[in-house]
Amino acid sequence: MRCQEALAELATGSLRELRADSELMQHCAGCPDCGPLATQLRDREYHAASVLNSLPPMSNPIAVAERAGELARRRRIGKVAVFVTGAALVATIWTAIFLTGFGRSMMGIDKSDSSSLRTETIALRCLSPEQAADIINPYVRSHGSTYYIGSSGVAAITVRGRPAELAKSRELIRQFESDPQASCNTSLDDRLRQLQKVMDAAAAAENAADNALQNAPRRAGRVQSASPVTPPSQEPPDRP
Repeated sequence: MRCQEALAELATGSLRELRADSELMQHCAGCPDCGPLATQLRDREYHAASVLNSLPPMSNPIAVAERAGELARRRRIGKVAVFVTGAALVATIWTAIFLTGFGRSMMGIDKSDSSSLRTETIALRCLSPEQAADIINPYVRSHGSTYYIGSSGVAAITVRGRPAELAKSRELIRQFESDPQASCNTSLDDRLRQLQKVMDAAAAAENAADNALQNAPRRAGRVQSASPVTPPSQEPPDRP
């Protein structure tokens, strides 16, 4: 064995594990360079082992075991506490959701929430917005339902409510506007004829009242002339 090989093995191996009849030990016994180095390395290994054996233990094994058991117990208690806290938080959130209208609408409990409401603007052809409001007012009654009348005179009404309420409002407005007797569906000639009839009826009633007033004194004079005059009563003469 050459010195380079011996130095490489001394740098990576342990002298305590080498036997006396090994090739490295035989080389160190006969080499003036590797022998002293092997002796120094053996002395340092022995000194390091002696120092490590003389050191007291860092901690008591019983205390280490007790601390390990306590730490495991704390971990189990912590897991239980985290689970209980999470369950309480979930229960609180669900309670808040059920107590609010938003949660009831999400779960399908409260159908009157604003999420089930729709908005629609209905154009008016015959009725005025006020008349349309009077017609649909009894049927738009659910929570959050309402209607809006524009202030600029637009012939339309905006209804906000459930789909059934919107359909009912639309049906009623169309029904009233399609009525042939509605004033907006009559022609101008028909309106003039109706107005003429009203005026003729009023003139006839006025003439009848005037005639009644003129004939009242004449009838009173005829009644007075036709009544007989009662002569004064005559008493029979006294007998002698």
